[in-house]
Amino acid sequence: MEAALIPTANRDHRLLVEGVIGNLTLFRGTTPGQIAAVASRSWALAAGRGEVLAGQGERLPGVFAVAYGHIKLTLCNASTEVERVLRLVSAGQVFGISTALLGRPSQYTALALMESKLIVIPPMAIYALLDCDPRFARGMVENLAETAFALVTEIESATLRGAAHRLASYLASLPRAKGQPGACTVRLPMSKTLIAARLGMKKETLSRLLRSLARQGLIEVRRDEIALLDRERLASLSS
Repeated sequence: MEAALIPTANRDHRLLVEGVIGNLTLFRGTTPGQIAAVASRSWALAAGRGEVLAGQGERLPGVFAVAYGHIKLTLCNASTEVERVLRLVSAGQVFGISTALLGRPSQYTALALMESKLIVIPPMAIYALLDCDPRFARGMVENLAETAFALVTEIESATLRGAAHRLASYLASLPRAKGQPGACTVRLPMSKTLIAARLGMKKETLSRLLRSLARQGLIEVRRDEIALLDRERLASLSS
């Protein structure tokens, strides 16, 4: 009966916030009551295509969780106007954990690549859960450790590996569709222009490398899908 007194818009908003937070890896293992408590302090934020959610040097209001859409995180050198895509964040992923929890200015710019909706989780909601749930605290430590590990891997790839290695590693990391033994299909989650920026190369370089891999019989390009025909040889390029 009490639920009937809640306006539909407010109820839908609450369910959206709780649903997104409850499905985040960061909150795996928490109880529905804990999710509800965190959600009660959080809010939804809509962003249009091209809208800046946070500028480099600005403070974030909390951890951002993407409900739907794509967010581009970029580093930019103001004097040279050189831009480096740090990360592309999609539905079910978060960004801003370290920046928000430390209360420090953002080191990157966050920009919506399409119509997106995000959930903002304020630091105090996370700290409150850390104080009362050792399992969540351990999960947070593991999450930050994985982020640090991935960052070192990214630096290694960008500085010590060639463009072909970065592309092979990226293709191998994409979720795989079912296929024949030894082969499978992956779907590109974004445009080739953005993928090239993510891998630190020009679009022309990406296209050239894809053609080279295709000529070697390693892949077959089908618009926004790529068939990985020889995963073993492709893996050897990324190792």
